[in-house]
Amino acid sequence: MKITGQVEQIFAYAVALDQSGGLKNSIYAIGKEIFIMNYDHTVLLRFRLRDTEKVFENPISFKANDYDSNEFSEENGKIVFLSTNQGYEKKKVCGKAENSPEEIKALMSKFLKDKSEREEVILNNSVLSLLDMDLSHIEFSGKKGNSIKMIQRNIYSGGIIEINEKSEGLFQNSLKKNFEPIGIKTKDFEALFTFQNSLKFLFPKKGREDYIIIKSIDKNKRDMVGLIACCIYDELINIKSLK
Repeated sequence: MKITGQVEQIFAYAVALDQSGGLKNSIYAIGKEIFIMNYDHTVLLRFRLRDTEKVFENPISFKANDYDSNEFSEENGKIVFLSTNQGYEKKKVCGKAENSPEEIKALMSKFLKDKSEREEVILNNSVLSLLDMDLSHIEFSGKKGNSIKMIQRNIYSGGIIEINEKSEGLFQNSLKKNFEPIGIKTKDFEALFTFQNSLKFLFPKKGREDYIIIKSIDKNKRDMVGLIACCIYDELINIKSLK
């Protein structure tokens, strides 16, 4: 199979994130859907392809850092990437990812069927310049009628960074209900905006033992939905273990 267009962009983004340390991840493709799962299972993203893109008739999976060419196939249970250059041909053979595309698709579907009440907030990448990327986590919380609050804590020095919306500022959101403080890893948050400048976040009411849903604002530009497992600093909640 030889991929083009949007598929190649998604694969390239996944590789760039993996190499920069943003998301060490695996890629899963099945039908019109591409999934990216990071190494510690705290982020799961799904991209739906446009009608003009070729579908994956045969499901396929591989580690992002193994991606080597836009032409590949599966042979004897291995993924083979094929490259040519001035009369030479290279084959790179690698293993599959740890899960099957069918398993990852079913995992995503299970969580998206959850209709529990969530607080919807639009965030954009301008907030990244205000964050300290050396601090491991961001804590989100909100009070009814106010905007969302973002806090980073330096657990060693006791220092705190607090980010709130100004009337003309970053988020321009007015919350309908309170939601309890929940945390996600700073690197996970930063990596999401590699794909799009603005995203819709759906925060849970239940607190840290839950997950945040992320959605594209303009699905015609790029149809993406994601899950981020909530955590509190030194305790990660694994998406695959959430009930």
